[in-house]
Amino acid sequence: MLFFASYVALAASALSSGCIATSTIEFEPVENFPPSIISQPLADFPLDKIGRINLDDPLSPSEPAEMPLDVIIRDPNFDQTLQYRIFLDAPPPPAAEFAIQQGDVEPTGFLERPRTFAISYDELAPGECHKIELVVVGEFASNVEQRRPVEPGDIDQATWWVEVIDADHPIIEVECR
Repeated sequence: MLFFASYVALAASALSSGCIATSTIEFEPVENFPPSIISQPLADFPLDKIGRINLDDPLSPSEPAEMPLDVIIRDPNFDQTLQYRIFLDAPPPPAAEFAIQQGDVEPTGFLERPRTFAISYDELAPGECHKIELVVVGEFASNVEQRRPVEPGDIDQATWWVEVIDADHPIIEVECR
């Protein structure tokens, strides 16, 4: 009798504790929003102006000989790791392009990811206006098409123009184009 009572109590508790789902629950996939790039408010080289670097200007010993690219990368997908590539004087497509820098932009858990990239002065020839492009995507599709993201539209890019001079090249011989 005790066995029967225990069995009935166990069955009653199993039936009264909830229901058993027999169908699968489908969740909406998380929407992947494209990133966006803006200048940091006090950037040395803002995106809306042509910068100018005189390679002969003295730098303090603590100052690196680099052009800082101060940006804020915005992405509503807070936990998504983004990828970036930086191009210097890249030819127009379909010519082959090669990034001078590339890597990941780690998630911060916030909409905005402040970031500073740097271009060495050694890469900037004097007497020229250089075009520097930052491309940010969720993930790059390949190394053949350097700018193509895996997911179409999941991309943003920013472009800086900078005139570089020194004592031997006091005027810009190759204009911004």
